[in-house]
Amino acid sequence: MTAPVPAALALLAGVVVLIGCAGSQPEREQAALDHALRDMAAAQAGLEAMRRGVAPYEVAPRPILPAAARTGLARSPRSANDLAGLTDGELRAVMGDPDLVRDEGEAQAWLYRGPSCLLDVFLEGESEPRVVLATARAAGLNRVPEEVCLRALSRARARLW
Repeated sequence: MTAPVPAALALLAGVVVLIGCAGSQPEREQAALDHALRDMAAAQAGLEAMRRGVAPYEVAPRPILPAAARTGLARSPRSANDLAGLTDGELRAVMGDPDLVRDEGEAQAWLYRGPSCLLDVFLEGESEPRVVLATARAAGLNRVPEEVCLRALSRARARLW
């Protein structure tokens, strides 16, 4: 009967050591995010070097911030994903006022209309709604690249041009 007690204590000590060494989940997630952002910045620098026709070491990687860390976009978004995480105020600063706002329970659907495309934005949150999904689509039969659509919508609405 005495043999199982030391084995159980040894097992418990091993578990405590593993838990202490593992670090917290948010710290590991942040470290993984930081690593992924550094890799993305290096990849973008490599693509820019290829576009310019220079050696990769001649183009310094620019830091990439996740949408949640931005205080707002200073330029037109390149993709609808650039809007993810923005508050309703930040979205209005970039895109202006929407043409249509529809409440859907705890979420809001905003619609921006342009001459050649539409932007659907969905926000969730009670005290400070944030963009959870944004999609751009053609308004007619002509295909419009997403970046061109978003640039036209944001500049026209925020009067950036």
